Amino acid sequence: MSASPATIGRTSPSPSSNNRVVIPASWRTKQFIVIGLVALLAFYYFTVGWKSSAGETRAADSATPYDALGFVVLGVFAWLTTPTAWVIATTTFQESLRRRWMTVLLIFGVVMMALSTFFTQFSPGTEEQFIRDFGIGFIIIITMLMSIFLGASLVPPDIERRTIFTILSKPVTRGEFLIGKFLGLCLTMLVSLVLLSVVFLLSYAFFKIRTLGWAAANTPELGVRQALSFDLFNISKALTLQFGQITILAALSMLLSLVVSNITAIVFCFVIYFGGQMSSFWEHLSHEEGGSGSEPLTSTVSGPVQGLINVVSFLLPKLDRFDARERIINDLAINFNYMWKAFGTGFVYAAVLLILSYLVFSDREF
Repeated sequence: MSASPATIGRTSPSPSSNNRVVIPASWRTKQFIVIGLVALLAFYYFTVGWKSSAGETRAADSATPYDALGFVVLGVFAWLTTPTAWVIATTTFQESLRRRWMTVLLIFGVVMMALSTFFTQFSPGTEEQFIRDFGIGFIIIITMLMSIFLGASLVPPDIERRTIFTILSKPVTRGEFLIGKFLGLCLTMLVSLVLLSVVFLLSYAFFKIRTLGWAAANTPELGVRQALSFDLFNISKALTLQFGQITILAALSMLLSLVVSNITAIVFCFVIYFGGQMSSFWEHLSHEEGGSGSEPLTSTVSGPVQGLINVVSFLLPKLDRFDARERIINDLAINFNYMWKAFGTGFVYAAVLLILSYLVFSDREF
């Protein structure tokens, strides 16, 4: 979707419109198309997609309210993305890529992914598992650093340089400004994630073909092509999950940057990130352990500590759900239901953070 400056400056002729921008019909059509695609995806999920494939355990097969809320959040976000917000997003995207540290970090990541097969010599006998774990883990670290540092430095500079006065003096609402900044950050991270993922997948494919031999790789009877395509597709889905984690970190860093200083926001983001990676541990502590026979249910902890753990488990994002390295190493398929259960809760969490950001930002005097 694109918008021209002339479109953004167009205002409603109604005197009660308060200089609000009229959304062109062509833009609304694109929004309805996006919302329709989200609705089709939701229909597929609640009819077929929530089930695991044959041969896997169905213990976790269920459709929860968070799954539905995730689709609702996507539809609402598509509706709230106006032409003005999109222009701010593209501007933020261009400014982000021009940051020197972003360019250096991205180049460093690309070089490391291109040379990832070199490090397999440090893990003889398990080279294939090592390169999967190393590549996915490195991309997770790089994109996590980018989203935290970039998200914490998007809005404060506009306030410090007072360019926010110029922006908000135009027909731009504060909600559109925050949505544009957030969307621009997500676009930046998406491009970075895709670039790093493509380089890694090419390196992994070259390593596997070189290890098995070109002749075997092109012999369908041996099943090598099927195994390679399965690996590449499965790794691609694991890397796609990382985008959900980036979305949460981007919304979190933006919110904290509006409340505390940049350094404090970055520190809190790291603390919450590592706490979210341990969400299964917090859930385990907050649940009761069942006794055997006539023994009653007992909790691993009790008293005020139990209440504190419950609060921590509820407030922290479930970031470990986006890390599928264990499934990749064990050659387990990453199905659509596994992915959406992570994305659904992640989008809801990010939406709550954006709402809090808007409440904080709308209370600021500019």
